[in-house]
Amino acid sequence: MNSIARWRFAVSAAMLPLFACPMVGLSINASGSPPSPGLIRTAYHRQAAIQSPFLEQFDKISEEVKRGFYDRKLHGVNWEKVTASYRQRLPGVKDKAEFARLVNALLGELHASHMGYFTDDEAEYYMFQSVLSQNIRGNEVDHIGVSGAIEGKEYVVRAVLDGGPAERAGIMPHDRLQLADGKPFSTVGSFREKTGKLVNVQLQRPGEDKPRTVTVIPTHGNVLKAYLTATERSARVIEVGDRRIGYVHLWTMANEAFKELLNQLVTTKLHETDGLILDLRDGYGGSPFGYIDVFTRPDVSWESFQQDEVVHMTHTGYAKPMVVITNDGTRSAKEFFTYEFKNSHRATIVGTRTAGAFIGAIGRKIAPDGLLELAGLGLRVNGKPLENNGVEPDILVEPKDSYTERDTQMAQAKITIIALIPKDAPKAKGPTTIRVTRLNP
Repeated sequence: MNSIARWRFAVSAAMLPLFACPMVGLSINASGSPPSPGLIRTAYHRQAAIQSPFLEQFDKISEEVKRGFYDRKLHGVNWEKVTASYRQRLPGVKDKAEFARLVNALLGELHASHMGYFTDDEAEYYMFQSVLSQNIRGNEVDHIGVSGAIEGKEYVVRAVLDGGPAERAGIMPHDRLQLADGKPFSTVGSFREKTGKLVNVQLQRPGEDKPRTVTVIPTHGNVLKAYLTATERSARVIEVGDRRIGYVHLWTMANEAFKELLNQLVTTKLHETDGLILDLRDGYGGSPFGYIDVFTRPDVSWESFQQDEVVHMTHTGYAKPMVVITNDGTRSAKEFFTYEFKNSHRATIVGTRTAGAFIGAIGRKIAPDGLLELAGLGLRVNGKPLENNGVEPDILVEPKDSYTERDTQMAQAKITIIALIPKDAPKAKGPTTIRVTRLNP
């Protein structure tokens, strides 16, 4: 039987890796004893009450939730009663997209984060499998580089990946993507076998009376790698008055490649700056351990030389003032990262409270075209849950015109970072370069 199980947002190196639990069959008892009454009731519903091609998948999801949800009391929900009600709706489900909407409504009854069902028409389906394998190769699909969520029959954009097809096409946060070449929009299904081709996307932009159409050219690749590339592309130096301020948007913390990239950026390209803005808005979580190290260890320059010539120079850390930007899309591992910055007073947090979505998740391959994300492990930080609570900012700034030149949170981040830089601090002179330098004249 095919299975996927790995802790989506691992919280300890000693834990099982993301998605590591085997799927258990719904009707086979390994001991050879008769099936439990619950399974008999499930079989009865399947045979006598409902006729639907999605019934087996539905019952599998129901059992997985009952068995694997982190709270054995299921947040006080009468799961048998709720699933029976949703099961009655199955005959009206026409396709896998409608099935996903039904299942996600069911999962929403538990009022927990890290709960979702994704089909192979959605980028998350492939993203999670890449996280499973800790690999940014394989699982390649045609996509346009957007981050968001399905609301009804529209896809609401939260963010667009730096330098990706959506950004180049002019798609913006809060756009409601409706159609692609005249058919309902999905992040992967709409672009399958269309890489390099023109695709017309109909969207509704807030404040506009009528939908508009933009033309986008999809790319082909690993979705997780696209987030890594976007993180690298986001890194830049911003001139604020006479100060040089580094900026990088960490889109996710899904594997070691993201930590290595962040370390590299802040010890090379962004090192010779007067301060740093770390953007943790939107995207995904991951495994946060070790990410803060480069910002807390001593910043020591390291030179390699041979025969009086410096052949390489690097730094061990970044010690300048910092601002971290958060919003309600800062979730999971990024919330722990934010908590570390705030608790250690290493950075000033600007923006809004984080998502309060802090649970260890497991994944289950339900069908060849369906993946279940399941809240499987409750988490506490210093004895307190971040789930439903999140991390409050030091400076509250409501989002407006995010990721544009009028971005209110980014504007406050600039004001704050300048205020944090001591007035008598020497001004950064320029980017770190690696060059051969004579040690002696």
